[in-house]
Order: sequence, then structure tokens, then C-alpha cells
Amino acid sequence: MTQKGHIFRWDLDKTYLKTEFDSVRDLVRTARLSAEDRENIPGSAALLRAIRDCAPEGAAHRIYFISGSPEQMRGVIEKKFALDGFSPDGFVLKPTFSNLLRGRFRAVRSQVDYKLNELITMRAEAPVGTPETLFGDDAESDAFIYALYADVLAGRVGWNTLRKILKKVGAYADQVDAIQEGLESIIHEDPVRRIIIHLDRRTPPVEFQAFFPLVVPIYSHLQTAVVLCLDDTLSATAIRDVAYELLTRYGTDEEEVLKLGEDILRRRRWNYPTERIEELAEGLRETTRATWPESNAPDEQARTTTARIIERIGDLALHLKDRPAPPDFVSVTSERDYLDIWASELKRREAIKAQLRLEAKEREIKERQAKEAKASVKRSERALSAGRSANKVRAQTQTQTDGDSDV
Repeated sequence: MTQKGHIFRWDLDKTYLKTEFDSVRDLVRTARLSAEDRENIPGSAALLRAIRDCAPEGAAHRIYFISGSPEQMRGVIEKKFALDGFSPDGFVLKPTFSNLLRGRFRAVRSQVDYKLNELITMRAEAPVGTPETLFGDDAESDAFIYALYADVLAGRVGWNTLRKILKKVGAYADQVDAIQEGLESIIHEDPVRRIIIHLDRRTPPVEFQAFFPLVVPIYSHLQTAVVLCLDDTLSATAIRDVAYELLTRYGTDEEEVLKLGEDILRRRRWNYPTERIEELAEGLRETTRATWPESNAPDEQARTTTARIIERIGDLALHLKDRPAPPDFVSVTSERDYLDIWASELKRREAIKAQLRLEAKEREIKERQAKEAKASVKRSERALSAGRSANKVRAQTQTQTDGDSDV
């Protein structure tokens, strides 16, 4: 383990919490959810607790959230943090209402200028030399924002280029000025060690190739734990804790957990020296023999299953470490042209929107068909009921007629 503290900067929606904001109805429903009703991305709570637990002696791992959710959500989100058993060191929400009052409608939807400014502002408060890991998702432009932030801090993107990028993404003049002022107050260094992107929209990982190897797309936070262990940022107990939560809280199948481990090892193993893969495998073996903390000690069956999973992930790592790289493997990305990348990013997001519109249309059709089927059943029931009533009346009439005949 590294012997210094580490900063972890998280997005909130679709990275830590399951959040739907693709329609006005989604936004209204999400805004009304209580802390108890808000769902985690599977494994996120266990990963955050593991980050705290894996801090080296004499140092601290710090956790910060930067979210595009409105400031009015602060109370319910802070309660959700408490329910998950941790408290972040900082939590920034977007001043959406203020932007609306000022008629700054681009700022309501735009994330690049907002998040970049907040990242730079918080970096100015961080101790020099403190490494960072950033977490986001593919629903917005987090990979673009985080990689740009890393390159700006390291001096790989100068101010003139950054100003052009900010103009391209639609930043307001005062936002550009704030970012420039923030950059003047920080030490330029290269602190970003890793960028994790949760594939909420199931974007093919290859679409983030422009950001490789810094950016790692993941389908599950089990894969996040594996990557951060390979980075020597967390210990193998993080993999154990996330695997346990997936099994016991979310009912993830054992083989599915193993497939997640195999997928990330196949995609990432060539980015690490062989000895790091071997150290990961050894760390996983040691974890199977380690004692669980009393605060979260599982039952015997869960402990046995989790131990078997992480041991098999370690075996997979050793099996894959010497396998040849594919012919299209990219080990180092050349200097990034962010103006070109932004054009590609807009196309990617438009494709996502088109897919969401298609899915919404399909849901609408299914809902209409369900309503029509329900209405048809009700009509049939009414017709049947009416038929029974008519038969009853006829039977009564016939009985009366028969009685009159007898008289």
C-alpha cells in the first residue's frame, strides 16, 4: 500500500446512486424520493467504506462529491450518506435555482464548465503532491471533463487551448474568468492517477479509447475495486467487501461476479507490470485467510462463498498475466485534441438520447397496450356481468310465468 493519503472525487448520480433524469417525469419522481428510497449503484457503499478503511496508518483518504443535482437536494443526500455508513469530506451541488433566476439556461444543463471549475477550486485546497482518483459515468461527459482536468493540471493543455474548449462547450464569460483565476492559484502537477467511468448507458469501452489508459470504463464497482488494487491505491480487502455486498445485498450470482473480475483483468492486465498482477493474486489469497472485522462479519455461508470468489479471481489474474495482448491494444495515448474529442462526445451523447427516445417510445407502446388490455378485460367482465344479470332476470321471469300458469 502507498504510504500517503489519497483524494477520491465522486460524481453522485449514476456513479454512487441510481438516478433517472432522462425525462421531466423522471426528474420529478427522483426529487420526491426520500433518503431511504434512494438506491445505490451496486457495490458503491461497500467501496466507499473500503476507501476509508484502506487508508494507510498516519494518513487519510479523503472523499469528495461533485454533483450536477440541485442544491435543494443536500439534506436528503446527506441523510443517504449517513444511512450508508460514511460522511464525505466535501459535497458540492449545482446552483440550479440561481442559474434559472438569472436566465443562465446553458448553465442549468452544462456540466463541463461547472465541474471543471469546482475540481480546480477544490484542488487549490489540497496538499501539494496528493494523488487523486476520479469517479464518473457515461450518462454525461465525465470522462471528457476529468481527462481535461488532469491534462490542465499537468500543463499538457495550456490556457489558450482551454479557453477555446470552454467557448466550444458554451461556458459563460464569468465561468471562463473563474476557471482562469482558479488555475492561477494552484501548483501545476500531475496528480490524477485514475479515472473510473461507470457504464450506466452500456457505452462500448472502446469509445473511451481517446482517454486510455488513464480512463477505465467499468460495468460494476467490483471492477473498480480490482483496478484500484492494481493501482496500489486500495488493498485486496476492498475486492472482498464489494464482492460480499454484491452477493448478499443485491443477490448477484457467484458466476456473474467472477465474469466481472475476468472482464476487467482481460481489459486491463497489460497496463501493469507482471509483478503487480502477482501481488494482486497474493493479496487476494491473504484476504481469504484474514479475519473479518466484527462490525461486518458475515455468516459462515456468505464468508465461504466470498472467499471462494476472490480466490478464483486471484487464480484468473495469474492465468491471464502472461497471455498475449490483442493487436489493437493501446498502451499509451498520444496528446489529446479536446476540440475533436468534444465533437465525438456530442455524437456519442446524441446517440444515447436517440436510444433513450426509442426506449421511451417502446415503454409508451407497452403501457398503452397494457391499458388497452386492462380495459378490454374490464369490458369483458362488464359484459359477462351483464349477461349473468340478464340470465337471472330471465330466470326470475320464467319462474314467475310458471307460477302464474300453475294458478
